[in-house]
Amino acid sequence: MNHKIGRNDPCPCGSGKKYKQCCGKPEAPTMPSAESHDGAVERAVAWLALHHRKAFVTALEEGIDAAAFCCFDDDDEAAAVEAMRGIDDALWQQVQLNLTEWLLAEGDIKVKGEQQRVAELLLGASGPLLSVGQRAWLEQLAQRPLRLYDVTDVVPGAGITLCDALDPLQAPIAVTEREGSRSMRPGMQIGARVMAVAGGHQLSGAVYPFSMLSGRAMQDQLRVFLEQPSKHEEDNVLMIGLLIIKGWLAQYLRPAPLPSFVHSHTGEPLLFTTDHYAVQDGSALDAVLAAQPDVHGDRVAGWDRLIECDDGQTRSLATVVAEPGGRRVSLQYKTAGLAEQGRPWFEALAGDTVKFLLREVSDPKGLLSGAGASKKSGAHGAGNAPGLPAGLDPEALADAIAGVIKRSYAHWADDPIPALNGQTPRQAIASEAGLERVKGLLRSYEDGEAQQAGQQGRREISYQFLWDDLGLVR
Repeated sequence: MNHKIGRNDPCPCGSGKKYKQCCGKPEAPTMPSAESHDGAVERAVAWLALHHRKAFVTALEEGIDAAAFCCFDDDDEAAAVEAMRGIDDALWQQVQLNLTEWLLAEGDIKVKGEQQRVAELLLGASGPLLSVGQRAWLEQLAQRPLRLYDVTDVVPGAGITLCDALDPLQAPIAVTEREGSRSMRPGMQIGARVMAVAGGHQLSGAVYPFSMLSGRAMQDQLRVFLEQPSKHEEDNVLMIGLLIIKGWLAQYLRPAPLPSFVHSHTGEPLLFTTDHYAVQDGSALDAVLAAQPDVHGDRVAGWDRLIECDDGQTRSLATVVAEPGGRRVSLQYKTAGLAEQGRPWFEALAGDTVKFLLREVSDPKGLLSGAGASKKSGAHGAGNAPGLPAGLDPEALADAIAGVIKRSYAHWADDPIPALNGQTPRQAIASEAGLERVKGLLRSYEDGEAQQAGQQGRREISYQFLWDDLGLVR
């Protein structure tokens, strides 16, 4: 997790300055040690409560209300109030903690009829008595922007590696994070302030974790904002932070909008379609498929009907999977159009070797919506994890899933990926930042597979072939 930062590289704290002009500046004040700042936030809050209690409480309440109301259209105050009443105690405490830190870092309160920045009050001559480390921490807190990050590596109980979700050129940041790292997983996104401390980096304290859907929606929203930024950089920093706070809270108060899934080759909406057939003559079917120049594979690994696309990539139009026992095969398509073209092709090819049974159609949005509902209702809680279908052997399932993974990721290294800003993994690994993002994707795949294998009581399927294809070392 150690990544060397060049002096002319953008500073990983997200300030927008070069490293040599920010955290790596020789004449910069001494960075606080990991422990010297302990109690800084608590002392600041206690001083505000003593000297500006009414103004501080009012500003905090207004900040929470504003974040909640922004989550609803047409300023529907009643809906916002009702949604806030429905959050649990743990989330409410996190909202208060996060918004309190935001006030200390960037907020204002009204003092003697005038708006004053909280950070300036705390660090001014009349502010609280602070140790050198505590003062340095509060000074830095007022300078560090709230940014959106991809979590690309996690060492539980020790630390995490972060990559800026908006700037693909930013170097990865190794962050010491003992408690938070126990609940984080590769692939998730968080809003956070990264603080420089002697010997490395820490998170400031407030963390804004995003679900998969909400995180990608947040990333898209921030990119749209940055297409027409303000001329004043400080305004951009402020707005990015406010958008992250709003987006983080919105995922708890209202459902996240489901993304549109589009097939990369045809441009059609994704609609997973599976045609099931009874096999009348397995040997004859194998021979027919083997004779087709555009069909590759075998009964064990499955067959793919491939096409060379204009962008130089090879993609699958249809996948033929022999189900355990050899009595059935299924034809899998990713869009309705591919299914309508594929069925007559396959039936003309296979002839009397198969007999059509039924068609299954799954909308990706429906699947995600259902998954979200299951999580909210506790259907996948402790003791209710989805297991194996009745009568299905764990080893047979593992073999089938291994085949699906190998086919699905056969061209992964050379396919453009949105999470890599449209680059292919092979292109992305040319830079340090891109390399860490690619490794983060692979770790997230492996983490998801480990969870699913544990739930289903089967062996894990290895993604080592993807690491090997790119020549990567873990």
